[in-house]
Formats: sequence, C-alpha cells, structure tokens
Amino acid sequence: MKSVRFANFGVRGRIGDTISPEMLIDFSCAFGTFADGGRVLLGRDTRSSSPMLHASVLAGLLSTGCEVLDFGVCPAPILQFSVERLKAAGAVSISGGHTRMGYNALTLIGPNGAYLEPVGGEVVLDIYHARDFRRCAWDRQGVRQTAGDFLDPYLSALAALLDVDAIRRAGFTVVIDPVNGSACRYLNPFAERLGIKLVPINGDESGYLAHDPEPRPRNAKQVSALIGYVKGDIGFVLSSDAGRVALVCENGETASEEFVFPVIARHALSRRPGVLVTNCCTSRMVDDVAARMGTRVVKTPVGQAFIMAALADEDGVIGGEGNGSVGLPAFSRAFDGFLAIGLILEALAKSGRRASELVAELPRYHIVKRQIYGEPHRCYRALETMQVDTQWADGGHVDLTDGLRVDWDDGWLHLRASQTEPMIRIISESKSRQSAADRALAAARRLESLV
Repeated sequence: MKSVRFANFGVRGRIGDTISPEMLIDFSCAFGTFADGGRVLLGRDTRSSSPMLHASVLAGLLSTGCEVLDFGVCPAPILQFSVERLKAAGAVSISGGHTRMGYNALTLIGPNGAYLEPVGGEVVLDIYHARDFRRCAWDRQGVRQTAGDFLDPYLSALAALLDVDAIRRAGFTVVIDPVNGSACRYLNPFAERLGIKLVPINGDESGYLAHDPEPRPRNAKQVSALIGYVKGDIGFVLSSDAGRVALVCENGETASEEFVFPVIARHALSRRPGVLVTNCCTSRMVDDVAARMGTRVVKTPVGQAFIMAALADEDGVIGGEGNGSVGLPAFSRAFDGFLAIGLILEALAKSGRRASELVAELPRYHIVKRQIYGEPHRCYRALETMQVDTQWADGGHVDLTDGLRVDWDDGWLHLRASQTEPMIRIISESKSRQSAADRALAAARRLESLV
C-alpha cells in the first residue's frame, strides 16, 4: 500500500514507494526557509535508508543557507535536548521510530527542542506546496559542521536530575535492547554514568533492525529469555529512535508498554507534585495513579507535540502516553527513553522493590489493541460514519477529542486514524478481559465493513 503522511511536525512514508530524494530535498528546503537560513541540528538513526535521507536533507538545508550541525547517528531525545543549548533555529531528526523496517521519517523540531508546533508546521507545509523556497547565491550557501561533544552535556544534565548515588549503590544488572537502532553507541556511556552493569543485546549498527521496533511485549522476548540467565534486575526494549521504551521484570514478565508511564508517573509525582498530561487513549492506570497522588490530569490528542504543548500551557510536571513514552519538561521537551530508564532505576533503588513489585502495585486493567489497514481517506471516512451512527456505543459517553472514544463504567474504546501508518488503531480497555476483547472485535468488524 503506497502512502506518504505529512504532518505539522514532519513527513513519513515507505522507502521506494513514496519517499524520494526529490521530495525530501523540497521538504528540507521548506524547513530551511522557515528557519531563515539559521542553525539547524541534524541527526539520524541506523536504518539502511537513513544515509539517503540524511544526504537529501543536508542538500536541502544547505541550499537555503543553513548552518548545519551534523550529529550523525543520534537518538532523537539527545538531538532535541541539544537544540536550546546550541541556540539552534531547529532540528531535523531522521528516524522511523517505532515503525517497521521499510518506513522512515523526517521529524521537524522547533527552537525550544519540542516537535514543531502546529502553526509553524502549517507554514512549512505551505512553503513546501508552494515551492516558495529561500534561494541562496553560490557564495551564500550554507555550511556543514560536525557537532562537537554533545553527549557529555546531555548525560551530565540527566545525572543531575537523578539520584545517581542511590542507583550506583543498588548495583543493578540491566538488560537493554536498542533494536540495532540509534541508541547502540550511547548505551555504554549511559551505563557508566549511572553505575549500572549493562547487558546489551541487538546493539549492532548494521542498518537492519533486529525485530519490529515498537516496544511491546511481543518484541521483548529476547530480553525476557536472557534476563534470568544473567541475573538481571530489569530489562528494557527501546524504539529505533530511543523515544519509547518497554520494560521486562526480573522474573521475565514482559509488562505491557502501558505500564511504563504509570510506574514513572507515580515516582515522579512523589518527587514533585503537579499536573500530569497524557492523551485520550492511555490506560486508566494513569488516572488511578494521579487520583491517589491528588494530581490533576489533562487529556490531549495523541502525539508528542500535543503532550508537550499542554505541559507548557499547564505548567505540568510530567507527560506521557501508553506507548512507552515519557517526558519531563524540567529536563527537556522530548519523549526520552534514557530518561525513562533512569527514572525507573531510581524508583527501584529508592523504594527497595523489585521491578515485578512496582508493576504489581498498579491497578490492573485488560487492554486489547487492533489495527485495520486501509487508504487514509477510507480510514477517515469510516471513522466519520462511526461518529454519526453511535448506536453501537451501547449507551457509553462519546468523546471526539481525537478520533472517537467511548467510555463505560468498566472500560473504554478508542478508534483513531494513525498519523504514522495507513491504518485505524483500535484500543479497548476494561476490568474484564472478555469485555475488552469483545468491544475491540466488534469495532474491528464494523470498521472492516466501512474501509
């Protein structure tokens, strides 16, 4: 299925079908024009297609007179952290993130280190479609420089945020799977700074991702199989851009990615109470944790850009989603897998509990996730039909904040067109496993008849 997805903060598609050098150059020219030829940071992941994207983006930015600081292979959260420190006009992160091997993407980052806000993104898209690019004469072309030491400032800031002494005293053995992605070369310095014994797997920058890079239990089987053998205290699986993370307990349990945010939120809010921001399809575990901590919850549409914008508006303390994404605005405006790992290790060290105990203390819900694939215009049309004909909602409360959500006393169902792949995502959660499965199946059958 051929599909390219333009968003306010970038473009994503399948290599060889919809993503071409010509399109990438034009899109980068649009961002370089938006940045007015200023300083732009550039980083990429390890996918085999990323060097081609990198060359195309570099050409576009230089043609508009930008000063490009090239970070090479660099996780997205480290790139985002560096934007304000280096006084850049923005950044471009090249990574497919959690999507499959054949996909890749450009993510546009604003001068504050967050995903480009909708207003700015719309300006970039207007420039792109109008081809109204900044054109520089031969003696006004941009320059490329290799970025200097950007890792030490990042790790120093992260260490200052965490109780590193407590983590070091705990002497943790930690298994981390970066899926051969952009985090590979950064794991050893990260482990040394925190004083943990690192057991890495799938740490080869080969251009080939070792498995589906979405951090979920089905993709954590290797960590689960290894953790008991090496007497590990906890394990983690990262997305290819290191923005998302899933955890594996010391007993080999592959906890759902939905557990990451509530585990961290409970710990972070005990350190500093304040507003919590999440999206409209994250597990009710987060609401329950917030209620116990006496914290107000703000719900947004799905996506890092919306979460970070709401954190700024609400002066929030922590934000995240049910896909293993967590961000602290006191640290940076990014979803950050290294930060998430550090906070979980700190929670383990300071509580004296095992990973399985932290997970077991959370309220339990059953969650079912499905996908219905289809051309984007058919997906949106199907959702519009479901919004008009709500008899299937069976008396539940209907919310249209992002897609279609229905709430019942015992659970909820959310239907939404993906912004990264040509599909409708179905998420159903309930206190009853059977109810969650039945609602997801009924929604899938209805959507399949419409797509």
